[in-house]
Amino acid sequence: MTKMPKKISNGKSAPQEGMNQILDYHLDASKILAPAASGGVTGFSPLPLRNLAPGMKMPFNVYIKCKPKDNDAPEYLLCCAQGQVFQGDWFRKLETLKVPWVYFPMQEDEAVLAWLHQHLKEITPKACLDNPEKAAQVLDAMLIWIQHFFMVEKSRTGPKLEMALDFIDLAFEFVKRSRAYASFIVEIKHHDDYLFKHSLNVFIIGLAFNNYLGLSDKQARSFGVGALLHDVGMIKVPGKILQKTGRLGEEDVAIIKRHPQQSYTMLKNLPFIPRESILMAQQHHENGDGSGYPMGLTSELIHPWARIIRVIDSYESVTAGRPWRAPKSPKETLWSMRHEWENSQVYDPGFLKAFIKFLGDTG
Repeated sequence: MTKMPKKISNGKSAPQEGMNQILDYHLDASKILAPAASGGVTGFSPLPLRNLAPGMKMPFNVYIKCKPKDNDAPEYLLCCAQGQVFQGDWFRKLETLKVPWVYFPMQEDEAVLAWLHQHLKEITPKACLDNPEKAAQVLDAMLIWIQHFFMVEKSRTGPKLEMALDFIDLAFEFVKRSRAYASFIVEIKHHDDYLFKHSLNVFIIGLAFNNYLGLSDKQARSFGVGALLHDVGMIKVPGKILQKTGRLGEEDVAIIKRHPQQSYTMLKNLPFIPRESILMAQQHHENGDGSGYPMGLTSELIHPWARIIRVIDSYESVTAGRPWRAPKSPKETLWSMRHEWENSQVYDPGFLKAFIKFLGDTG
């Protein structure tokens, strides 16, 4: 019997045994684990296999996440070491096993992001329209950018924002050329770190809606930055609260309600973040009737873009669900939002009506 490749469970460097040993071993596909919300805790982050291609010389280490026998803790197998060429038979084997994910060490996310950014320079909006996998790669890169920006303080620099603007430009060009917004969002599958996925979905829905409203390219850029970063303050909320499956207590809710002001505090001194984007982050939970937080502003004092993202943020959050509540259908969600507005004027009526019409036109 072929010896099992050496297991890696702590993110430390390991002897380069390579994918060949994994291929020689009769790997049970049922033991390949899907990404989980705890990816950041383990020190590894998922990367969809579609981003790799045969013949690539990898600038970072690539792992597969497996469930070992008689052990609840996941283990990571080094399948392609940094500097090694990713072989075609490796790729085909993973596809045959229906393994859509590989992993990289979190401490190597800078190299991963730079590599993805360079790769995306070769992708055009037309390529995204012709090949959904290309469009998915754009969102893969943006998801990793969001995670990097949220979790690594030193990444909050001008060059990192310029990278995000490249992603925003490409995504907005795709949005302007395609009407398949809803199906595009639904079909792109990412890992379960809902905070990052939520930010990405709010971003792409927001770009599509703003294109529907007729925003200029320059305005779309600033709105896109605000949408990507509106929940950055949520990283201050303890993970045990975010991952709760039961009903949140009053103290939990009070902690979560701090995040808009924390987002503002984190972004206000970054000179390359547009003022409108910062106000979106600070005001995206304000309500038109003054019942929102953190400042209790009424509609005339809330920035228009914050009023837009208030609608989109609620819609995405409810339709996607959370660990403590099941998702609702788009129809049920929009009905509830309209009913809520009729009762308390929570949402901007013009933007809510336009959003309902937008979803109807793209559905």
